[in-house]
Parts: sequence; structure tokens; C-alpha cells
Amino acid sequence: MKTVVIIGGGTGTFTLLQGLRQFPINNIVIVSTADDGGSTGVLRRDLGIMPMGDIRQCLIGLSYTVPTLQKLFTYRFDTGSLKGHNAGNIILATLQKISGSPEGAIAEAARLLNVRGEVLFVSRQPTTLSARLADGMLIKSEHELDEPATKKRAPIKKLMLTPARIFGEKIRSGKQAEANPRVLDALARADAIVLGPGDLYTSTFPNLLVPGIVEAIKASKGKKILITNIMTKLGQTDGFKVSDFVREVNAYLDGNENSPAIDAVIVNTQKPRPNILARYVKEKASFVQPDIEKVKKLGMQVIAKAVISNHLEKKAKGDGLSRSHVRHDSEKIAEIIWDLIK
Repeated sequence: MKTVVIIGGGTGTFTLLQGLRQFPINNIVIVSTADDGGSTGVLRRDLGIMPMGDIRQCLIGLSYTVPTLQKLFTYRFDTGSLKGHNAGNIILATLQKISGSPEGAIAEAARLLNVRGEVLFVSRQPTTLSARLADGMLIKSEHELDEPATKKRAPIKKLMLTPARIFGEKIRSGKQAEANPRVLDALARADAIVLGPGDLYTSTFPNLLVPGIVEAIKASKGKKILITNIMTKLGQTDGFKVSDFVREVNAYLDGNENSPAIDAVIVNTQKPRPNILARYVKEKASFVQPDIEKVKKLGMQVIAKAVISNHLEKKAKGDGLSRSHVRHDSEKIAEIIWDLIK
């Protein structure tokens, strides 16, 4: 059985897991500890727990339980004092309190959901993500970076990851988050390491900022695969083409033009329908142009196909966060990955 390690979390990773389930693959997902938005952020601040939103989505993606339990973990309240909260997040928060640890909560939820595979925090310590923009402005949280307050913002120049305080916990100066040993082990034995699809600066890159993770990825014999996004993200990848995604990922993996850190890039070539593109115009987002020839010159394998899903995603009632309307076709993407490693 092949082992595929996916670095990210969120809806992009969930979609990918839906497709990978059909192949004899041991799926391991690595998730950031910096999420502080939405229901996850409220529970993190109020209860002093690790952020469980992306963990929850990945557990559901790997679940083989009855539909009712899956619906329980995805249900979002849209009225009353719990409006905006996800039932699964609350259950995981409760399990963390009962078990005494985030790992215990994940293990119990995985048992309830009959999960096949693993979901791991990249570090055992909670973190805070911040960013310095090209104009010098400082963004102080993952949520602020993910959901910009203005419709125009300077490009991201540098991401920073620092320890997070929980309930007034004292943090020694200079202390950094440490890589989860289970994550380092997973990367070492991976047949493939997949980055994306998802928000580069809030889902993928925070994992790479944890000391030891980039080194472990580079040392791994597994094939490094990047799945570029279908649409740009306001405040993060404005105006990006496929080559821009490749450039940024290569930089965060300490690669260079002469020795790229990525082995293969999966690129969507099909534009969404005009009525769907019109929705994205309102969100200041655009189609990621597939400048394939420029990427090929960097010396990596490029798989360019129409891999967009025909299904249009609808946002759940009570969900206060921005969500993607179009996503990758999970089966097509999974088949490409399988062909790369089988």
C-alpha cells in the first residue's frame, strides 16, 4: 500500500481525500495549528484548545461511518447563540477536554467516524500566523490574513509563525513550535507529498514554517506534487498565474530555479462557466491562468488537464467565512496522483 502525505487542510484537502479513497493508499494529512477564524477561532479563544476546524474536515474526508454521523460532524447552527458554530468543532472541543489532549480528541473522533488514515497537527503547540506586506503593513492573525477587511491590499512579503498564548500561558522568549515527531516519520516514509489545493498562505505555508518540516520534505524520497488552485484568493494570490504558485511554493521549500523542490505540478486548464466567474468578480478573484510552458522550463513534470468539478458548492447556512464555489474534480485529481506513484 502506498502512503500519501497531504499538507494543507480545509475544503481543498477534503475534496482531494474524497477521490483518493478509491485507491489502495494510506492517507495522512498534516494540518496547521494557526487557524483562528470562524467557529474554530471562537472555541480556541474561549476554551484554550487547539484549532480543530481543518482536523474535523479531514476526519470526515477519511470517514467510513454512517451518513448520520458524518452529518453530525458537519452540521452548522444558523440561529441562536450557537449561530456560526459547527457541531463537529464543539464535539472535538469536548473530546479534547475529556481526553486531556488534542491527540486524544482526534483519536476518539477517528474511532467514532471509522476513519481510515491519519490526521496530524504539524506541531503539538498552538501557533499564531502573522504577515508583513510589501507596503510594511503587519497582519496579526490567520483570520485577518484569510479574510481581508479591505478589497485592496499589498502583496504578502513575509509570513511569520510564533507561539500562541492560551489562557495567559507564559511563553519564554525565543521558544518556537516544534515539529510533531509523527509528522516527521510520515514524511520520511511517504511515497508522495502533496501540497494543495487550498489557500497557500493560510493552509499550506504555515506548516512549512515549523522548524524541521521543510528539511524533512526535501529529505523524503517521496514524489513532491503541487496542485495549483483554480481561482485566485483576495489578499493572498491576487493576479497569480500557475507559474506564480510554483515560484512561491519553491521558495518556501528552499528550492531554486536550478534545483526545484517540486517534482510534478497538476494544473487545471478549464475556465469555470461565465456565470460562475461573475460571482468571483464580486470577490475580486480571477481564473488562474495556466502558463504551462513557463513552468515546464523550470524542469518539473506538468500535468495540465481539465480537472474542474461540474458540481457547484453551496455555502452552509450560518457559515460566516468565505468559501470557494468551484473545486477540483476529486476523482480526476486522485487518478493523476495514483498514476504518478503506482
